[in-house]
Amino acid sequence: MSTRPARPSNAERPVLRLGLAGFSNAEQSLLNVALASRAARYQMNWQLSSLGDADAWCVNGSRVQGLPDGILRITPGLPSGRSIRINPAEIDWPVAFSTPLHVPDFSPAYLFQPQSPASIASVLTQLEGWLRPLMVQFHLASYIVEKNLDLRSTVFHVSVNGKLYALVSRRTGIGVWPIADPAEMPNAVWSARPGMADTIPHHYIRTDFSQLMWQYATRTSRDCLPPHYRSRRIFLRRSPRLPMRLLNDPSLMLVSELGATPGTLKELAQRTGMAEAIVARHLAALYMVGSITADPKRAPAPRSAMDTSEWSSAFDSTDLSSPAGAELTVKLTLANMRPPSDV
Repeated sequence: MSTRPARPSNAERPVLRLGLAGFSNAEQSLLNVALASRAARYQMNWQLSSLGDADAWCVNGSRVQGLPDGILRITPGLPSGRSIRINPAEIDWPVAFSTPLHVPDFSPAYLFQPQSPASIASVLTQLEGWLRPLMVQFHLASYIVEKNLDLRSTVFHVSVNGKLYALVSRRTGIGVWPIADPAEMPNAVWSARPGMADTIPHHYIRTDFSQLMWQYATRTSRDCLPPHYRSRRIFLRRSPRLPMRLLNDPSLMLVSELGATPGTLKELAQRTGMAEAIVARHLAALYMVGSITADPKRAPAPRSAMDTSEWSSAFDSTDLSSPAGAELTVKLTLANMRPPSDV
């Protein structure tokens, strides 16, 4: 069975996050203007974010210093900022450097001139090409939520003009053709297949269902929290089965609070000091990955909520908690995507 979605003209646009390092407020404002003008012309949106949440980085090349063993230090562009140390060989997300960049024996994949709108537009196009699979994944999750698809026993092959763009399976995960065009996703045909038709081609970009839905829930403007979660007590079922890099501080705080004591949304807002709307948004993401429940019968026996044995971090935790002025070191490879290639 195949279904061609009748998507409205205001279908959701994918959201990409850009982290900035080494730029002053004025320089950041110029880049922000470029992002805003781009959103008006393309079927996606960029937004500035913290480096830890970003899908791609832009780095001020004039503030980059070369250190031994290929390490780069990025000095802050703001008085309250911290220096950052990175090893480009260990970073698995795209990083663009502005010129001038005076680091011997270092040739970044992405360079741009910060005062040139055309150069900025060009590098954003390159970053968007690298992030194509993430945008396709956003469209997939949006459709799953919109249609309330049951994936427990059904596999979906998602095609555009006869080309398999993606495969969606609870068992084997989600696979995306590396050069799938996100702009074509509203025209995709979703074909239901039996459960065993879930072999993902080896060259497709893979992710699991939890990461797919988490990335969507933390980016969408849609309210993903069921109404009864706004009035009933909420229980922690399990810690999010996600890489640590995907988790933000509010979500970690809610996991900790719920691990200690269940509570209503209102109570959690009071306990964390966050506004109820913000708590609801982060609870929605936890709900989408099966970490919380409003049914006490589905809540496990109390245990350590912060058992992070399944988590790994791209950032040294001591660096994250250090005061302003200390250096932050990015040291591990985490991202599950690679630059697309036509294979």
